[in-house]
Amino acid sequence: MTNYKISKLQHLDFLIAAVDDTMEKDLILPIENKTKEICLWHKNSAPDEHATFSHMYQCISCMKEIQAGRCVIEIKNIDLDITYYFRTFWDKVDIRDPDKCWPWTGGIRKKKQETVAYMPSPFHSARSQSAARVAFWLSRGYTGKLRITHKEGCDFTCCNPLHLKIKGLELDNVPEKIERINFNLGNIHEHAKNCRL
Repeated sequence: MTNYKISKLQHLDFLIAAVDDTMEKDLILPIENKTKEICLWHKNSAPDEHATFSHMYQCISCMKEIQAGRCVIEIKNIDLDITYYFRTFWDKVDIRDPDKCWPWTGGIRKKKQETVAYMPSPFHSARSQSAARVAFWLSRGYTGKLRITHKEGCDFTCCNPLHLKIKGLELDNVPEKIERINFNLGNIHEHAKNCRL
């Protein structure tokens, strides 16, 4: 029997290469979600939506919509429990013309190169995420632990969904415009009733 010894560094390099290799090829491989959580977009979905997360904890349903080019900022799409965070987040974004950067005016870490936004997530132990990640989640779909980056030449504080992309993934349909921007819940009692159905 051969005894193979590899260093921790070699093992880490192997794991990183394996993750990088599978990210492009197999982004929607389903896993069983033991926590029975669902993403921000599917809070009021049917029970069978609960186990639709992949190996990087991205929502498979959202990934299909992202591939189709979904880009909408609509408070009525979000569960009532998340609407407070939705509004609080977008209140800290300086929304400008669709082709310009939308600067994050909230928290920035000490070295002034990373934004910080509060947003609960079923698969992150931390309650804060980068503002770009939260902007992507709330406008395009839940990408779990996949990295969100900016287009080239974009400011690091930018939260414009049209300027954000998933690192390592080429999309077939990149959105050219934001379909809708709506922060008005309308009748909150009707929205609450719809979320609880």
